[in-house]
Amino acid sequence: MKTKILVACRIFEDEIKAVLSADIATEILWLDAGLHADLACLKSELTKTLSTTVGCDADVGILFGGSCHPEINILAERYGAKTLSVKNCIEVFLGDKSQYLVDGGTMVMTPGWVRAWPQITQSLGWDEVDVRINLGRYKRILIVDSGINPLSDDEILAFFDHTQISLEFEPLDLSHFRREVAGLLSIDN
Repeated sequence: MKTKILVACRIFEDEIKAVLSADIATEILWLDAGLHADLACLKSELTKTLSTTVGCDADVGILFGGSCHPEINILAERYGAKTLSVKNCIEVFLGDKSQYLVDGGTMVMTPGWVRAWPQITQSLGWDEVDVRINLGRYKRILIVDSGINPLSDDEILAFFDHTQISLEFEPLDLSHFRREVAGLLSIDN
């Protein structure tokens, strides 16, 4: 069996560890969450990371959405990697349901996204006013939680204080995510 290499955003860290089988050797090359806020930086990090896979006899997958960078498929092709046909990380978790939620004025996040939020807003140069302006179109924030690493009460309160948007929680079944990752790495599910 070929080695499996996954280039992934840290947003997925808890969930990837939960769905990958310990008996399948998979090397995960992590990239910081929020790099999509700086396209040049994301392209540079992806290129640098993918170049380390050249010459490896491995199935290489990139776990980022197509909306994270407009050239992600070009980079994947250049380095012989596979990508998913999803727009963003939430679609990897929820499939088609994600678009319905966004169209209905819902911002969907995971606990990983909530934890990365301060770093992301800092890299964007946003203060509290910028956060509220940029998130003002949302009626609520739905946090889909697999239960692997739930948010603490303090994390929830700090996030609400920062966004001032109603937070709701919904359990996240990782079945869809597991299938997506397995397909990306050519693993029999």
